[in-house]
Amino acid sequence: PIIPVLIGDDGKAFRMAGALEDEGVVVNPIVSPAVPPNSSLIRISVMASLSDEHIETATRKITKVGKAQGII
Repeated sequence: PIIPVLIGDDGKAFRMAGALEDEGVVVNPIVSPAVPPNSSLIRISVMASLSDEHIETATRKITKVGKAQGII
């Protein structure tokens, strides 16, 4: 499944995606015109091959980066 996480601002979505990539978590930023203005998001793709540990690690990193970016 794909999990959308609303960010809102295009710049924040790109910064969040870049910071997550630096942490080893690859997500896709989706910005306008693909979505309406102020509706930017990141898309997190979850695959069956990921272990519970992978998902827990990614969740910790997403939380860490989200707080550092002022999104959470």
